[in-house]
Amino acid sequence: MKKYLLDTNCLLRYLLNDIADQAEIVEKYFRQAKAETIVITVPLLVFVELDYALSKFYRLEKLFVADKMLLIAKMPYLDIEKREIILTALSLYINSNFDLIDLLFYSEAKTAGKELLTFDKKLKKLRSKNL
Repeated sequence: MKKYLLDTNCLLRYLLNDIADQAEIVEKYFRQAKAETIVITVPLLVFVELDYALSKFYRLEKLFVADKMLLIAKMPYLDIEKREIILTALSLYINSNFDLIDLLFYSEAKTAGKELLTFDKKLKKLRSKNL
């Protein structure tokens, strides 16, 4: 079975449908993954890049960005690297003023049963809130 590593620009085309022919190509690959004829892996870093691109470059609202990332993270036919950590971070992201990257660090530490060691003041606040 052929395996693919999905890049952020593919997800941007798929979510924004701003370049229709590229969005359709991604959709075709997703259909193949759903049919289990290929495997598509989405690295954790893609979610970090996706958040940055949608929020900063495209200037989309946080709730829209979080909803789109949740849509991808919940697709059962995609192999999402650290899916549970991403889902936890995104659920916190929707209801907080923290950056996604901070919530990913927090969620990873919490999931692993580790305490977050940091000098970052925002992360220390997050740790003390114990979300």
